[in-house]
Amino acid sequence: MRVINGILYIFLFMTFFLWMQNRKKQEKECLAFILFIRNHMQIWGLLLVVNCLSFGMTFWKESGDIYVKRQGYDGTEQEIPLLLEKEETTEQVILNVSQRKFTKKEREEKMQEAFVYLKNHIKGQNASLSKVTEKLDFTIDYERYPFDAEFLPEDYTLMDESGNLKNERKELLAEGYGVEDLTEGISTNVVVTLWYGEESEKRTYKITIFPKEESEVQKLFAGILEKMKKKETETFDQEDLILPAKVDGVKITRIDESRVTPFRILVIGIIFAGLLLLKEKEDSRQAEQKRKEVLQRCYPWFVNELVLLLGAGMQVKNIFNILLKEYEKEEDLTPLMMELRVAKHSMEIGMSEEQAYYQLGRRLKLPCYIKLMTLLEQNVKRGAKGLTAAFEQEELMALEERKNLAKRYGEEAGTKLLGPMVLLLLIIMFMIMIPAFLTFQ
Repeated sequence: MRVINGILYIFLFMTFFLWMQNRKKQEKECLAFILFIRNHMQIWGLLLVVNCLSFGMTFWKESGDIYVKRQGYDGTEQEIPLLLEKEETTEQVILNVSQRKFTKKEREEKMQEAFVYLKNHIKGQNASLSKVTEKLDFTIDYERYPFDAEFLPEDYTLMDESGNLKNERKELLAEGYGVEDLTEGISTNVVVTLWYGEESEKRTYKITIFPKEESEVQKLFAGILEKMKKKETETFDQEDLILPAKVDGVKITRIDESRVTPFRILVIGIIFAGLLLLKEKEDSRQAEQKRKEVLQRCYPWFVNELVLLLGAGMQVKNIFNILLKEYEKEEDLTPLMMELRVAKHSMEIGMSEEQAYYQLGRRLKLPCYIKLMTLLEQNVKRGAKGLTAAFEQEELMALEERKNLAKRYGEEAGTKLLGPMVLLLLIIMFMIMIPAFLTFQ
């Protein structure tokens, strides 16, 4: 280690020497390393201090006894690393140091103190153990009393291991306790065991449990239930049990789960309303999908009509008029005809052709129509030059798209026929198999 300290001393001395030689020079005249030293002298100072401490510690050797502070009574075991040396041989070992422990006398005194503490602590929110109506506190202050505590109720029908009581009046009556027992209280015991290592001590605490305090209305309901039970007992030999509709001002109604209630009507109505909203949304989606399919099927025909009539020398808006006159007499207009009629009316009220074509493409939404309307806009802006060739190219693409559509619809029709075909196959299999099984029987 001293060799490393010596090398570091030499390095620090060289840097200090370089700094002294160049401290008056301007930055342009200094090398990058010299500038780094000048701008970080605090780092070199820190390295010097640390190296001096490290070098000094090499001359100090630990001698004498080793002091290890144990953890408190509630602490944990520590692992202390040690180095064993004998001449040239060394070995690292781990010594486990346990926490501080009580002597036998200290343990007995501390346990007695803990039992006194538990006698007052276990009651929880109750006034005393002689009248318990709320949950018991089965915990211990482990920092003051480092013992493992075990709480065992004598009767698990009255409480559990966490101190939760089962003292509802109806629960106690169902367990077979009488009205006198509920009035005088039910006595039981809790056995508390404190463990310290292998040593343990027990104490038994007597507890008197009373029914959980009820409101006036709950007491009234409990009394009415008792009256009805009494009447049921008195009329056990009769075929029918007749209960009054009102007792002591309390209305009695039989709960029939199969009966239609206002709440059920409301829930069913909400469900149906949600289903109607979903159906409306689905119908709208299907209508939009159907509209797109009709427009796609009409596109090749529409492009073909435009090419033929434009080739005959007609203007586009006149072509719209001819198509509408020819097909407007039909009762069920296609979406394309309806949109052409809107475009025609827009131009009649003064909208420019360019704007009418633009809006028509946006209403039709499909990319092919948007492209077609863009060509018509260019026709208005730049004239008919080159328009016929563009439309002929578009017509070829439309025909190709028409072939693809026909192929797709054929595939979809074949897929839809699979369901009836499978159903028919199952029917035939049943017709063959059922008589065969009946014959074997």
